[in-house]
Parts: sequence; structure tokens; C-alpha cells
Amino acid sequence: MPTPTPNRTAGPLGELLTPEARDALKHLELFARRMAQGLLYGAHRSRRKGVSTEFDHHKLYQPGDPLKHVDWKASARHDTYYVKRHIEDTALTVRLVVDRSASMLQDSGGASLYLQASRVAASLAYLILNQRDLVGLVLGSAEEVFWLPPRAVEAQLVRILQALASRGAAGADRLEFCLRSLVERGGRLGVIAVISDFTFEPDAVRRQLSRLQAQGHEVILFQIRDPREEEFPFSRWVRFRDRETPGREFRVDTVPLRRLYREEYQAVMAEWRAWARKYDIHFVSFQSSGSVSAVLAEYMAFREGLLGKR
Repeated sequence: MPTPTPNRTAGPLGELLTPEARDALKHLELFARRMAQGLLYGAHRSRRKGVSTEFDHHKLYQPGDPLKHVDWKASARHDTYYVKRHIEDTALTVRLVVDRSASMLQDSGGASLYLQASRVAASLAYLILNQRDLVGLVLGSAEEVFWLPPRAVEAQLVRILQALASRGAAGADRLEFCLRSLVERGGRLGVIAVISDFTFEPDAVRRQLSRLQAQGHEVILFQIRDPREEEFPFSRWVRFRDRETPGREFRVDTVPLRRLYREEYQAVMAEWRAWARKYDIHFVSFQSSGSVSAVLAEYMAFREGLLGKR
């Protein structure tokens, strides 16, 4: 939405993941809802047997067992054939997609939408890496698309924080391109977490989200709402500036527009919620004045409740 507010970008690294936020998140664990071949993504130690490198136990050879799994040394010692069994690696892969278009500079909630989006991404990255899963990052705008492939090493959190803090919001929206690129790149199935204000023409983005889900990914949408964008509390002539189109401004009499704007805004948000329900996608929406840790804690409790019902 065109906005009269001044520019702000994400602050230093400490603003993104404070000690308080880490304390609030350390007891939470992210599990994916989607089942795959009887397993829940995110379970770190599956008892399903596979061919990973972590040895579990021997079993006696049975006709039909692959010969490549025979432990020839153990078999020679005991004069009978033994097969190695392993614990399959079922680490979760999460890709964080952060909208860094200029509309995310809106900051009437006390923190810009981009700063709050960065806090969501930083907190999720900390949580995911803390449970030894893989996390990657995509930062998208027409100015630049930044890719950080999923990793499970400690240094990945530093890379993510540095990328979020060093790249402020700028340029036009390019979320559809980012999502389409994820579709075309393929790769390991997992969770795609999209963090945005979702105030753009939705059809192209929804097509890519549907394609990702059809591939087998779980899609989660985190929407950050700006209070002034939502409430439109203007009662006079206001000059609005389009952040994503330099030099484009509008002088508007907001009095007759207020009711129509609010109705349209609520209709757009209701449409997003209805679309997400239809495709079984979690749609987490909160105002930028809210606490990121509280929002994530509530959402994780909700997910845990869903898992408890299975």
C-alpha cells in the first residue's frame, strides 16, 4: 500500500534475535505436519531402517536382503551371514522466504514490517538449527534475490542473521519469482515458510504456492500487518508515496475513502485466510506491534496440539 511514513531498515544483529527471544524459543520444537511414507518430517531419530551412515544393529541375513548390506567381517567371525541395519536420517529441511520489497519498510507499529519479518526468520532459524535440522534463506525483491542453501551447521545462523541485517527492504515485489525458482530447483522436500505482508496481487504467488505444495512441501504463511495499513486512521488530505515505484505519489482525500478502504482490506485478508484453509496451509497473521516470540510460541503450541491428535 502507498504510505506516508519514513524509511527504516532492519537494525543490528542483536535486534533480530535477542537473548530474551532465544530463551522464549529454546523449549519449542518445529515439526512438520505432513506425513511421508509413514514418517513425520522433523523426527531426528527414526526407527525406520535405512541406508544412512549411522549404524544401529546387526540382523541375520534373510533371502531377499541386499548383498551390499551384508557385514562380511562380522559374518566371517561368526560363520553366518549378518546384515547391517542403520537409522535413517530424517532431518527436516526448512526454507525461509522473506519478502524484502520496499512495502516492507512500513513501520507504524513501532518496528518496520521487514524488521519483524527478519525477527521471525531469525527466530525460526535458531529454533530449527537448535534441533539439528537444515535451514536455508531466500530474500527477494526486484533489487536483488539472495539465496542461502539449507545447512545444519552452527555457522548457518550467523550467515542468516548477517544476510537479514545487511539487506534492507528495497525495490518492487519479486515473491512470485522466488517461489517459482524453488519449484523449478526441486531439491529435498520440507517446509517452505513465506514471510510477507501479502499486500500484492495474489494470483501469481498463489499458483506457485500451490505448485510447491503439490510437490510435497508443507507451506506456512506468516503475514505481518501494519496497524495503519489495516486501520487507515486518516481524516484529512494525505499525500501517499508508492515505495516500490520511485517518484509515484498520490494526494488523497481520505475521509470518503476510509470506509471503502477498510472493507477492501478486510476482504483481501479474508480471501487469503479462506484460500489457505482450502489448501490446508497454515496462515499465521499478526500486527507488527506484536511480539514475535509470543506469536511463534502460540503457533508452535497449536502445531503440537495437532500432532497430539494424530
